[in-house]
Amino acid sequence: MPRGRDLILKALDNLNEDEFKRFKNKLLTVPLRDGYCHIPRGTLQALDRVDLTDKIVSYYLESYGLKVTVQVLQDIGMREEAVTLQQAAGAGIHFVDKHWTDFINYVIQLDPVLDKLCGNVLNEEQCQEVRAEDTNLDKMRKLYSFMEDWDLSRKDLFLKALKET
Repeated sequence: MPRGRDLILKALDNLNEDEFKRFKNKLLTVPLRDGYCHIPRGTLQALDRVDLTDKIVSYYLESYGLKVTVQVLQDIGMREEAVTLQQAAGAGIHFVDKHWTDFINYVIQLDPVLDKLCGNVLNEEQCQEVRAEDTNLDKMRKLYSFMEDWDLSRKDLFLKALKET
């Protein structure tokens, strides 16, 4: 399974110089999720493709960095490249990401799962935020908001906790 970093770099390598310049300019203004900030203009302008890939991953992590890259490619009119990147990333989607809506809709007993996740996957504050939600559906959605940035090992631990409970 290709890593997000490799997929981002491959997409950037397929851009010509003008497209790469437009990509960097758009990256400065693309809307981001709460909790994320743009790469500073002064830092961004001097980066080559490899360094920009590293910067995207360091600022946004691999999973969200892929989404940001796809969005920027779409915004600069590089739809074919965006689709190619999205398809390549989709081939390596973790089972948890692929079936997340099923988890939201069908997991009934979340507290035993949270017991297994607290301390090793979620910190205490995150556990309390999930438990504070009124309905199981809202609890699962809150958990998913934390999960979007998890690496594969944390997603594996979540899946293991589900299977055990």
